[in-house]
Amino acid sequence: MSEVPAGFEPSRRTSPFLDVIGPVYTMTTERGILLGLRARTEHLSTRGFVHGAILAALLDVVCGRNCAALTEHPSLVTVSLTVDYVAAARDGDWLEASATVTRVGRRLAFADGRVEAEGRPVAKASAVFAVG
Repeated sequence: MSEVPAGFEPSRRTSPFLDVIGPVYTMTTERGILLGLRARTEHLSTRGFVHGAILAALLDVVCGRNCAALTEHPSLVTVSLTVDYVAAARDGDWLEASATVTRVGRRLAFADGRVEAEGRPVAKASAVFAVG
């Protein structure tokens, strides 16, 4: 199960870390910027589930990109990221991350994020970013 859902394209914005865990895919919809990643063996913990660090990374990036899209500053710095893990994701699952921006001020931006695995919620986050 390696296909990418329709509408997703390889992300043009990347980093050395995203290159290691990727390929990461992106799509922009009326809900904002979405990120996608196909879970692979190298993403798994010793228990065989997608490691929380992978989910946290997707949440950090999707929340930051959605906040940045609403500011004049394309690159924000994470101040706080609180993640709640609600279910397990497994090898081969399509991980889809989305975010809702709740506030963008002059100095801080706030967003809530969510990761689903094959349509099931697996993690949610609250994020704060420094603007500027």
